[in-house]
Amino acid sequence: MNKQDNDLKERRKHGALFWFIISVISSLIFSGFCGTFYTFAEMGMYDSTRYFRKNVNNLYLKSYAVYALSDYQDDFGMNELKDTNFRYAVYSTDEPSLVDLRNRSSYEVCNLPDDVLAGDKSDLFRYSATLGDYSVFVYNTESIFAPYSYITNVSSYDNIDVVQERHSIAEVVYIWNTDLAYVITDDGFYFPVGITISYDDGSEEWGIRTAVDEKNSTWNDDVYSGANIVLHSDNGEIYYINPREVIVSTADYLSDLKSGIKYNFESYESDFQTWSMITSSTAVERPVTGKDCYLIACVAEPLDYECDDLFARIAPWVDLACSTRYLVIVLTFAFGILTLVSVILFCIRFFALIAKGFKKFAYQCKENIRLTWRLIGIASLCTLAEFIVLVSAVDGSAEELIILGWFVQTLVLFPLFVIAVLQLNRLAKGARRMAEGNLESPVDTKHMFYDFKTIGDSINSTGQGLEIALADRMKSERFKTELISNVSHDIKTPLTSIISYVELLKEQPEGEPANREYLETLERQSVKLKKLLEDLIEASKASTGNLKAELEPCNVNTVLHQVIGEYQEKLSASELDLRVSVPEEPISIMADTKHFQRVLDNLFVNVSKYAQPGTRVYVNLSAGTDEAAIEIKNTSKESLNMTSDELLERFARGDSSRGSEGNGLGLNIAQSLMELMNGKLKLVVDGDLFKVILLFPRISE
Repeated sequence: MNKQDNDLKERRKHGALFWFIISVISSLIFSGFCGTFYTFAEMGMYDSTRYFRKNVNNLYLKSYAVYALSDYQDDFGMNELKDTNFRYAVYSTDEPSLVDLRNRSSYEVCNLPDDVLAGDKSDLFRYSATLGDYSVFVYNTESIFAPYSYITNVSSYDNIDVVQERHSIAEVVYIWNTDLAYVITDDGFYFPVGITISYDDGSEEWGIRTAVDEKNSTWNDDVYSGANIVLHSDNGEIYYINPREVIVSTADYLSDLKSGIKYNFESYESDFQTWSMITSSTAVERPVTGKDCYLIACVAEPLDYECDDLFARIAPWVDLACSTRYLVIVLTFAFGILTLVSVILFCIRFFALIAKGFKKFAYQCKENIRLTWRLIGIASLCTLAEFIVLVSAVDGSAEELIILGWFVQTLVLFPLFVIAVLQLNRLAKGARRMAEGNLESPVDTKHMFYDFKTIGDSINSTGQGLEIALADRMKSERFKTELISNVSHDIKTPLTSIISYVELLKEQPEGEPANREYLETLERQSVKLKKLLEDLIEASKASTGNLKAELEPCNVNTVLHQVIGEYQEKLSASELDLRVSVPEEPISIMADTKHFQRVLDNLFVNVSKYAQPGTRVYVNLSAGTDEAAIEIKNTSKESLNMTSDELLERFARGDSSRGSEGNGLGLNIAQSLMELMNGKLKLVVDGDLFKVILLFPRISE
């Protein structure tokens, strides 16, 4: 994965997190505005601001009303509430319809204004309660944000008045599909009871479901013939009864009966001696009596803001709410849209990440298909074994069989787990040694599991590959060093001659006979330097693929005879005996004629420079069905202490002193040109024998 893919993945991940945070924040704000809008709507804000103010005031009027009624034994809080905006009146009566609410004397306390007292009372706040010794008052007159208030009456209980009842047992039933037993009373209650089977041989069985014929809902024959049913109570009492006296049925048998546990009994116990159930319950609560009080109230108009009460404190907030009531709708809508958009964008990014993860998971499964199937097989075998144990345990001895299955599974899996951990540790140590540069200590893969062995072999192969790569790199570094040294030497030599002879020419007078000799030397060294640079440029182009090859059918016989003719005289001057073997049958290949001739030129120049005088040079052309081969053999005048690969490197020359002609680029250029024409150049060195083989794909005429 490249850097661009990593950046895209990070942006997707951060985008999902960003939109998740935006979604949470916007949804919280949206919820807040929704709550505010709902509260405003419930309290009539969008019907009438007057109606809204009335509903808000009623919340705080109720708090002050409960506070006033809490002082029902004195002056109903008149002394404490006189400096507030709370205006109220309280009256007590058994017949409220007979009270004249316009008459101030009808009230026990009253600070209502005269115009309110004489006017219509339908818009006033009303509250009533029965007040007595068991009345509890809850109110808040301190905070505007918690206007809760109420009055409740708590009844009294007589703890000594506990009622006990005795319920006769009518029958005993065993519910086989739940493995539970119950006693059923005459008045329709059922209570749980412990049950076992006691056989005549002295054995006792608790899990008695196996003793039931489920098909016919009866006991098995061996229970009727040689066993008793034992009932166990919570207090340790036991009672033996005949199996025929116990009904065997399903849970439907209890559907029309009442559960003694869920009924309003505080406790129960069995009395098998009297064949009954004893229950206990508390006596009925006492009725509450007291004084019936009625309160009417309103808020002072105009409002006195000097009073430090709830009405003066809430008034600015009510004004603000009324002035911004439509802004709440706009903000609710805006944050609703923002929440929807952010949730959609989060879902897109989130599911994109999920899809990416699933795709990666599927790819890993596909890449490791064999390991995946092995894991599925192991998991299936373990699941099947556990399923067999569980199915077998249904018949009875569940605990013993489950424990045995767990023990066997542990006995098998634990050693395998330990072995896997040890082998992983061995692999980790081998990888750590390789990371530290110790490539000579491979991982011991003997007796390893299949996959662990494969990983260990891969680690060892990686170590061997690193050794080879390291050797190649050291060899490449050595070649680079030699290349720089050779280039420096080959360029410096002619350049030094040119500079020296230029200095000599400067010192010689004009017309000196030696000047011509100096000029010839300058010309020769300049041409040599130019040839070196041209060969170097051509070698670079050929090796990097910057040269183009125009492949076309080429007659090898003709080109080879032409090049041999050009070098016949030069080879003879070097005292070399040329032996040519070319078949009469024309041989055609696909090649670039210009590059092909350059390859042959370089090889024959190489022969003329480095072949031992007085020896033979062999040139053979042969052709098979698919390939044509040109073989050039000669004997080297210098000892060849280099390998074939080293001789093909740039600036490589047979004489290490580099005193002979040439620049060491000929073979390298020839090899690059052959590869450019889809051919091959093979070099064979055997003692002083130097052989070059050119291979071309052959084409039919």
